[in-house]
Amino acid sequence: MTARPSPITRYARRISSALRRAADTDQSHLTLTGLIDLLGARAHRLLLLVVSLFNMLPGPPGYGGAIAWTTCAIALAMLLGKPIRLPRFLGKRKLPLDLLVRASEQVVKVAGILSRFSRPRLRWLTSAAANLPYALLVMAVSVVMSLPIPFINAIPNVGLCIIAFSMLNRDGAGVVVGLVATAIGLVVDAAIIFGVFRLGMAAWGSMG
Repeated sequence: MTARPSPITRYARRISSALRRAADTDQSHLTLTGLIDLLGARAHRLLLLVVSLFNMLPGPPGYGGAIAWTTCAIALAMLLGKPIRLPRFLGKRKLPLDLLVRASEQVVKVAGILSRFSRPRLRWLTSAAANLPYALLVMAVSVVMSLPIPFINAIPNVGLCIIAFSMLNRDGAGVVVGLVATAIGLVVDAAIIFGVFRLGMAAWGSMG
């Protein structure tokens, strides 16, 4: 008898299948609003995983900030229990479909590997009651990641990815690991922001 795929494997396949269907329509790009329509305006947790993964992809100037604010908007909709609706300036941002399809195929492979180690446990950390603190955390981290400072979103975003994977896989232990990674990332970000502030003050002082 074939073992049933883990929840995260099923979700990863759902993402990949949806993107392939979009690519089959001869579209070259997909807007962020189109992505939400594709996966479901109430699929908050699934879309938080998707955008946190997209934040790891290289993009043009402003790409990281747009993804960070999109992440914040999704988390706000989750907090309010509402369908996701992006402001026009975010919703019209386009993402290359070929890159997204290739990335989603890798996500399926990674999900298969992670499912060997991740399993449903400490489910109370992934229950519906966890949506409130989860959304607040994501919103706070997203605001930090939106700052136009190089590399500021790297480590916290890894933490958000781990949390998103674990939430979908009902793995509370994974959520704890993600929280630790996010906390480390925020400490690193604080050091970066402090360093940028000091450099700015030094430059300002040299002009005086």
